[in-house]
Amino acid sequence: MTEPFRTEVGLANTERITLRGHDMVSNLVGQVSFTQGALLAVTGKMPSPGAVRVADAVLVTFIDHGLQPSALAARLTYAVAPEAVQGAVAAGLLGVGSKILGTLEETGRLLAAVAASVAGGTPEDEAVAQVVDAELAAGRRIPGIGHALHRDGDPRAAPLLAVAAAEGVATDEIRRLRAIVDVTAARTGRALPVNAAGVSAALLAGIGVPWQLQRGFSMISRTAGLLAHIGEEAQRPVSPAIRAQLREMSWLSEGED
Repeated sequence: MTEPFRTEVGLANTERITLRGHDMVSNLVGQVSFTQGALLAVTGKMPSPGAVRVADAVLVTFIDHGLQPSALAARLTYAVAPEAVQGAVAAGLLGVGSKILGTLEETGRLLAAVAASVAGGTPEDEAVAQVVDAELAAGRRIPGIGHALHRDGDPRAAPLLAVAAAEGVATDEIRRLRAIVDVTAARTGRALPVNAAGVSAALLAGIGVPWQLQRGFSMISRTAGLLAHIGEEAQRPVSPAIRAQLREMSWLSEGED
């Protein structure tokens, strides 16, 4: 097989299957958790117990957050195509973006920029200020802080930080995230606390998940929530009422063209 078509993630033949060089049957199935396997696949390394606990905390955090657009999209899609659960899940995941769940990736990008600047010799406080100033100058909102619903602080942030502290994980990333909060407050006059997505980005960076893949972890988590909503839709549907309302809103009355 030519090199461009070679993968190191997983290999298989008629007798063996491997994941990152580990034999799937002999070493992984029944011996590691799903989170361990996912981190192994993404980072290429068998994770430490602390990394697994941190990743578990992040994955639990984003399972569900109420009847969000992603859940509604999944339920409506399932209602009209119940034979294709994968289509309903995909519909929900397609709604992951800059306003819902995608903030992990954006915060991770800022933290990676700070880390790269520090590695290049820039003092940490200057690196943070440069990153924040660049985002504000571009007219972008600083990700990872504040929350549209949890105005007084995202309640999920504290337990995530507690897990990281207990495991001694992501200390540099959390310190830099807090510095971003402070600099943003100084620049804008608004003191916004860190949110769950911001903390999760710091934690995932601390255990070796590249920022470009961090949104994927929120999608892995939300997939479980979408499945739960689909299951509930099958038993106690909300789609008929929504469709009736939409039909009423789009009804063509007599005399209208």
